[in-house]
Amino acid sequence: MFVLPNDLNKAIEDMEKSVLNSLDSDNSRLIIEFKFEGIKFNRISFKLFNLLANKNNNVYLTYSDPGAVALAQRDYKEIKDKIFTFKSFTNSPHISESNSILISMLPQPYDFDSFEPMCENFLGKHISINPKFEDANIGIGTVIRERRKNFVKTWTNIYFIQPLNNGALMHIAPSNWALFKEKDNKYYFVKDFDSKPDNETIFINL
Repeated sequence: MFVLPNDLNKAIEDMEKSVLNSLDSDNSRLIIEFKFEGIKFNRISFKLFNLLANKNNNVYLTYSDPGAVALAQRDYKEIKDKIFTFKSFTNSPHISESNSILISMLPQPYDFDSFEPMCENFLGKHISINPKFEDANIGIGTVIRERRKNFVKTWTNIYFIQPLNNGALMHIAPSNWALFKEKDNKYYFVKDFDSKPDNETIFINL
């Protein structure tokens, strides 16, 4: 049975379930996506860090820039030695720890040149929160576009939630993607899909 979370706390619980269900999968690169406004992503990242740290001593958290790292290290002093930029983690000895788990926060298309090398060299399980790997305005050349497309294909979504016009879309691995229709401020399950439905499919079913 598919049920939408009624608040962020329940959404985070669902995310944690999806992560635990996916840790032993063959997929080494996993994506988590919260597609709505007002999210405090550091709250999500540290909830996830603590969940994983209970199962693995080698859990690390990475951000694109030093400012974000400094802020995270200030707020979470107890794990400050576990927090890196993409570039500094790539240059650290932890990059070769095959039994480790890496959490990457909000990588953007302009981070690709520092994010991709970290991903390619990292040997453990990698979870990315709200990544945006592709941008139509970046990388005009065919080679660059193909390189990014091939990179995107190496990632598997394990959690997704997004409000839509008159509905919502949700994915909690290992279950299917679930589409909901909104009516009178209530959400009703409409249909599930093996993979993420495109905009036309969503429109037809709503």
